[in-house]
Amino acid sequence: MKEKAAKMIRIITVPPFLAFVMLGILYRQLGFIIGTPPDIIVSMGCLTVLPACAYPISQIKSEFRNDQREYQRKMAFIMNLCGYLTAVIYGTVKGVSGALMWIFVSYLTAAIVLTIINRGFRIRASGHACSCVLPYLILCYFFGGKSIAACLILYLIEFWASVYLKRHTISEFLTGSAVAVVVFGFTGLLFGFC
Repeated sequence: MKEKAAKMIRIITVPPFLAFVMLGILYRQLGFIIGTPPDIIVSMGCLTVLPACAYPISQIKSEFRNDQREYQRKMAFIMNLCGYLTAVIYGTVKGVSGALMWIFVSYLTAAIVLTIINRGFRIRASGHACSCVLPYLILCYFFGGKSIAACLILYLIEFWASVYLKRHTISEFLTGSAVAVVVFGFTGLLFGFC
């Protein structure tokens, strides 16, 4: 029973879906402060659709691939970087709102920092944790007390599910979470939101 619940939690809190939900909430509540309808559509494509493509791509079988789970992680990092870089390029060319550009740069910066930590320093930091904490922080910034409790509860159940299923250790999940917090603060200062 616990294993089924943990797997369901991991599916529901998959990062591309949380990005989709975050963008939908921001646009519904803040409208043009966040962006125009085309901006939101492109945002969803870059922060949701492209990163989600990592999952079907990673299911392609290969006789030369030994570790399917590690390949899925690698594809997630690649597709995230592609999607987030595309979002930043779009935002720069189109001149999107400061708030939306902040979101784009936050996602791209987080992906770059995670890549450096995981590949460069060989320290395993959870991309899942980072990609989930970032939208929670953004929602808490814009909506304050109304969203803090819900985001904290979601974070705690994700933490439990990830550790219970042995997808991440406690330190990996907390390191990924810390990356999100640092990136959020840094980019917030950069864009004048913090």
